[in-house]
Amino acid sequence: MTILELVTLLLAVIGVLFMNISAIGMMRLPDVYARMHAAGKAATLGVSCLLLAAGIFYGGGFLLRMVLLIILFFITAPIATTAMARAAHRSTPEDRFVLKKDALASYYRGKEQDTR
Repeated sequence: MTILELVTLLLAVIGVLFMNISAIGMMRLPDVYARMHAAGKAATLGVSCLLLAAGIFYGGGFLLRMVLLIILFFITAPIATTAMARAAHRSTPEDRFVLKKDALASYYRGKEQDTR
């Protein structure tokens, strides 16, 4: 086994482990905010490692493509997680997790909130 194959295998194993941790976190964590944290952090690192492993394995121009995909994923994943957090926060109060300090409440106070 060459060093390149060993690096590819190591990256793939790390990526799969982080994706597995993310999936377990999505199932086990108690509220929507903690679940989004698990999906956002662990899945981002897992997908990045898997894409790097694929780029190294196929070589050539694929590595550049995979690096560009990782950059795109790092740009879009926080935006998607923030949009989901805001949607969860603006949901009905009985579905919402009760927070000790609600930072978004002062932002939405005084502004018209859309009602369903």
